[in-house]
Amino acid sequence: MFDVISSPWFTLKSLLACTSTTISLWNSHLENKDLNEVLRKWKAGELPNLKRLRLDSLRFTNNETTILGMNWGELDGMVIQGDDGTKKATIIKIDSQIIEISVAPFK
Repeated sequence: MFDVISSPWFTLKSLLACTSTTISLWNSHLENKDLNEVLRKWKAGELPNLKRLRLDSLRFTNNETTILGMNWGELDGMVIQGDDGTKKATIIKIDSQIIEISVAPFK
């Protein structure tokens, strides 16, 4: 488990290099475009260890920067499938700045 209470220093590059199964970043500076990149990489199988991701960032917004083609407000409850069809991720918006992604085998 990788849990960072104050993570403004933790970049997208750091997140993509992390091999932990559970990652929680509080007070991060990640933005919509970063979350989009993380989900794209996960779908492509590039984050094979990831089982749970929780991100807290004041920079998540409902502006024109989409995440997998959706705006921030549309993400809550979405289920996305990995490109190889073996895993699915459920996205839950905890509030206006916190998102949690849980990964499970696709059945």
